[in-house]
Amino acid sequence: MSQSKSHVSHLKKFNALSRVCSINFFISSDRLTVFSLIFVAAFTGYFLVGTVLFNVAFSSYAYAGEKVLSLNDCLKLGMANNPKLTSAKFMIDAAQEELNAAKADFLPSVNAGANYNNINSIDASGPTDMDFVDEQNTSYNIGISQFLYAGNRLVNSRDRAIERKKMFIEEKSYTQAELAYQIKSVYFELMKAQQDVQIGVDTVKRLEADATAVRAFYEKEMAAYAQVLQAEVDLADAKQQLSRVKNTVDRKRSELFVLMNQPFNPDMIFSGGLDYYGKGFKMTAEQCLAKAVASRPDLKSMEHQIIMYEKDIELAKSKYHPVVKLNAGYYDQDKDYDNYHASNQENTYWSAGVNLSWNLFDGGRAWYEKNRSKIDIKRIKEQVKDIKSRIEAGIITALLSLSEAEERITATSESINAAKEYHDMESKRFQAGIATISSVLDAQVRVTRAHSNYNQALLDYQLARAELDFLTGSALGE
Repeated sequence: MSQSKSHVSHLKKFNALSRVCSINFFISSDRLTVFSLIFVAAFTGYFLVGTVLFNVAFSSYAYAGEKVLSLNDCLKLGMANNPKLTSAKFMIDAAQEELNAAKADFLPSVNAGANYNNINSIDASGPTDMDFVDEQNTSYNIGISQFLYAGNRLVNSRDRAIERKKMFIEEKSYTQAELAYQIKSVYFELMKAQQDVQIGVDTVKRLEADATAVRAFYEKEMAAYAQVLQAEVDLADAKQQLSRVKNTVDRKRSELFVLMNQPFNPDMIFSGGLDYYGKGFKMTAEQCLAKAVASRPDLKSMEHQIIMYEKDIELAKSKYHPVVKLNAGYYDQDKDYDNYHASNQENTYWSAGVNLSWNLFDGGRAWYEKNRSKIDIKRIKEQVKDIKSRIEAGIITALLSLSEAEERITATSESINAAKEYHDMESKRFQAGIATISSVLDAQVRVTRAHSNYNQALLDYQLARAELDFLTGSALGE
């Protein structure tokens, strides 16, 4: 009954709502048109405002995504993210754990054990009783052991682990120096390529102007068609060269992102130029070599390797010495017979004592291990000599390149002004009709070559300085 009343109530509400909707639907056509226009205007305004806000937000996001990185920023990113450095850090961590394990040998070792045996006799003969064979044996023990003497084996193992960790630390430093040199080299090459792009753009603009001028002269029968062709050929060559330089920029950018272990970002801007290192390097070859010997991480790493092999020799010798241990323990043994309960046994006791063991003959293993370590020391020392020789040769070469680059920077900077002045003069003479397009194009080639030579000299100087930093083991930012 209540459900039927509820249905009637809902039906009345629905009829009333239908009448309201019917009234609203049969509004006059003028009002409906006005309402429609208002709705369309509101929707359009909402859409336009939303679109503007989206574009502003997207533009802000895109702008925020752009970054400007200097060379120092690239070095920081490379040092923080390069996988080789991360791997080197893990090697240091592993060496630290090995050192901790070597230190643990100085501490006493504690061991515990339990044993249960159930023995059931199957047959017996002679003067014996099978009932005394059926038994259950239970035993528990806890013991402690401490080295008292091991022929300096523990000390040498610990010292070797210390040197091994130091070796990996120096190898990580060498990896950092090598990575810094690679980043600097690619960065300088990128800066030079970007400047070459600007030179190429300027060259194309000038050649386009020259081609336009010579075509105008040709149309007025003031220049031969061969000069038009010459200008167009030079313009095409300049555009092709510009395309190659732009490709070089992209390649160097890609190499730089790989070295930094960063995803390629086409919007990334690399700021700076070919002036990271200032002029006036004062160190001599002897000073550079002395600094390299004192600072190069790879040489320090080999010093630690030599010490490690010396510790291996001591470890091999310690095998000829006895090993003395202090042992102590607590024991609980229980023996239960199946049929003779009166004879059950239970013993609880502790014991302590000194144990000495001495390996008198090992087939010459310790002797051979000692000789192998001595040979490894000789090998490492020869490698050190080779590295020092190559460092010395590299330093001399880098210093010569540095001196040459400084002279070229001075000479080429002067030639740029002369080439520009010569090009301006030839352009004016061509406009006056007293020079040919060939002389103008030749002057343009001289301008481009002067700029290129100047940029190449700047690049060679920066690369030489970066190589000297690497060869001498200079720290980052030094």
